[in-house]
Amino acid sequence: MEIKHYLTLCTLLTIYATAHADGIDTVQAKINVQFLGNQAAFGADLPELNGIPGGRQPFYTYLWDFGDGHFSTDEAPKHQYAEPGDYEVTLYTVNNYDNGPRPKRPTRKINVDSTKVTPKPMASTAEQNFFDTDGTFKLSKNANALPGQDMVVIAGINTTEKGKIFLLTNEKIFGPEGFAYAGQTTYNDEVVTPSTDPKSLESLWAAVPSVTVTQSGSPDYGIREELDFKGSEAIDYFAELYGSYKTVTSYEVTGRNTAQFSLINLDITPEMLADTNATVTITGVFIPEKGPARVHRLDVPIVTSHDPNKMSLKQSRLSYRLLSKRKELTYKVQFQNDGEGDAKNIRLEIKLPEILDPATFKLLNLYPQCDSCTTAEQTACYQYSIQGADTLVFHFKDIALPGSKAADVHDKDSTQGFIRFTVRPKKKLPNQSFKGHTDIYFDKNEPIVTNSATGRFRKGFSPIVFAGYHHFLQKPEQTHKDETVKNGPLLGLGLAPIAPYRKLYWQVEVYANAYRTSESATVYDHGVIELPDPGTDRIQKYEYERYDTHQLARFIQLRIVPLHIRYNVNSWLSAGLGALVETTINTRYSEARTYYLLTANGEMATPLSQSDERLAMGRLHVQPFADVNFGRTYLGPVVGLRYVYGGNQGQFGHVYAAWRF
Repeated sequence: MEIKHYLTLCTLLTIYATAHADGIDTVQAKINVQFLGNQAAFGADLPELNGIPGGRQPFYTYLWDFGDGHFSTDEAPKHQYAEPGDYEVTLYTVNNYDNGPRPKRPTRKINVDSTKVTPKPMASTAEQNFFDTDGTFKLSKNANALPGQDMVVIAGINTTEKGKIFLLTNEKIFGPEGFAYAGQTTYNDEVVTPSTDPKSLESLWAAVPSVTVTQSGSPDYGIREELDFKGSEAIDYFAELYGSYKTVTSYEVTGRNTAQFSLINLDITPEMLADTNATVTITGVFIPEKGPARVHRLDVPIVTSHDPNKMSLKQSRLSYRLLSKRKELTYKVQFQNDGEGDAKNIRLEIKLPEILDPATFKLLNLYPQCDSCTTAEQTACYQYSIQGADTLVFHFKDIALPGSKAADVHDKDSTQGFIRFTVRPKKKLPNQSFKGHTDIYFDKNEPIVTNSATGRFRKGFSPIVFAGYHHFLQKPEQTHKDETVKNGPLLGLGLAPIAPYRKLYWQVEVYANAYRTSESATVYDHGVIELPDPGTDRIQKYEYERYDTHQLARFIQLRIVPLHIRYNVNSWLSAGLGALVETTINTRYSEARTYYLLTANGEMATPLSQSDERLAMGRLHVQPFADVNFGRTYLGPVVGLRYVYGGNQGQFGHVYAAWRF
C-alpha cells in the first residue's frame, strides 16, 4: 500500500513538473489595482515559481509601466497620476532561479478621474535612482537576453534640449540579428522616425563639439569618458560607431524640465542561441540640436535560463588571427544575493580555459565598489590570487551586499554584484572552442556554479605564400617538344582554413618557376634556300650542305595542387598528402641560323635569323606527393620538405619556406 501511494505521489509530481516545463501556467498573470485616495496601489497574481532542484530560492523581478511615462521596479508599487484619463498598465516580470517559462505579460486598463490625481506626483525609487554616472542620458534593461523571449530597454533622458535618440542593436561581430524592434512607448510625445542611412547623418554629427560616453550592465559600471572633437573627428567617431551595428532605430524627443522615459520592446530571436553566454552591447546615442552628445553602452548577457548568477564573455565569436596576436578577452562574472540579510564575504573561484593565462588578469571595474586590500587585516576590500594553473580566486572581503528579499530594498540592481576583467591567451593557442565557469560562494553557503562561458573561433581562411627550390632527384625519361625540365627557384600561393586544430583539413596551392633554355648546334643537311640577288629584283637560289642553329626558349613550369589533405600534429609539426597537376608553358621560342652556301667561289657563310613567338602548353601530369612542415603550423612561418613522385616524369623534391597569414 505504501508503495502504491508513493507511486501516485511521484506521478502527480511528474505531471506538475511537466506542465511547468511545457509552459502551462496554473495561475494566469493578473494585475490588481486599488485606489487609496490619490494613490493607485498595484499588485499582481503570478504563476507559482518552479525552482531548480537543489538551486536557490526563486523570485520575481518587476517592471511596471503605468501608462503615463512613469515606471517602477517594486513588487507592489504605489503611483500617483498627474492628469485624469484612461491608462493602460503593463507588467513585465522575470522569474529568477527558475527554469519555467516567463509569465505572459499582463495589462489592465484603468480610469483615473479628477478626484484621484495630484499636480506633482512623486517619482518612483527606480526613477529617482535611474541616472547615476551621467545625469543626462542612460539605458537600462529589465532582463537578460534569453533566446525566444523579449526584453525591455528603458531609455531615460533628463534635459531641456530637443534632439534625437538613436538605438543601435545587433553588433556586426555577432552574425545573425538577435534583436528585433517591437515598438516603444511614446507617452512624452516622442516621434519615432524611420531608419536612416548613416551617410545622411554626417551633417548632424559634424555639429557635435564633444561627447560623454558611459557604460553599464545592471548595475552601473561607473565608466565615464569625455571626448572633444576637432575638424572631422566627430564624423569619424560616429561613423565608426554606427558602422559596427546592423540595426539603427531612432526617435525625436522634446526637452522638458523633468526626466523622460521611453520603454522600448525588443524581441530576442532564436538565432541568438548561436552566441549563448556571450555579452552583446546595445548602444544609445543622444544628439541634441546644440551642445554635447551622449553615448551610453548597455551590456546584455545572452543566457539560457533566468539564473542571475552567470559568467559571460564579451567576444564569444572570435578571430583566431587577431587573438593569436595576444589580444585580450573581456569577461564578466555577475552574482546576486537572494537572501534577506547582507552578504559579507563573496568569493569567486573563476575557472579559466586552459588557453588563457591567469597571470595576465586585469580588473576593469567591480560592484560593490571597494578598494584593494593592502594588508591581511583590512576590511571592506577585495583581493585576488591565482590557484593552480587555471583558477583565479577573487574575494570580496567584509562587504555588505543587500539581499533581494530585504524589506527595505527597492532596487534589485543593488543586490547584484559583478567583476569585469580582461585576460590574455597563452603563447600556445590551439584553434578550438574554450569554456570557463565560476563557483560563487556567498559567506559559508555551498557554491553556486555558473553557466559555461564559451568562446569559439569564427571560420575563416588563411592565405599562404611560398618560396623554395625545385630539384630533380631523377630526371624524366623523355619530354614533349614543347616541354623541358630544369632545377630552380619557385614561388607560390596557397589557401587553407584558418588554424585547424587536431583534425584533417584541406589546402589548395599554385606555384611556378620560370626559366630559359639556350641551345646551339651544327646541322649537316643538304638543301636549297632562296635569297634576293644584290642589286636586282631577282631571287637567287643557293645550295647549302650545313648550317649553324641557335635556339632560345622561355618556359613557365606551373604546378596546381587541387587536392591536399593536411594534419597539424601539434603547434610545431604538420604533415600532408596530396596530388599536384604539373604542366610546362612555352611562352617564347626563337631561332637564328647561319647557312654555309655553295658558290662558284667556294663556301660562303650567310647569317639568316628566323624568330617564332608562340605560347604552347605541354601535357598535364598528375603526380602524388607527401610533405612535412616544421614551425608555426597554425599561423606564421614554417619550413617544409616535399617529395613528389612522377613516374616517367621523374622524381623531385621541394625545399621551401611558407608563411600562413
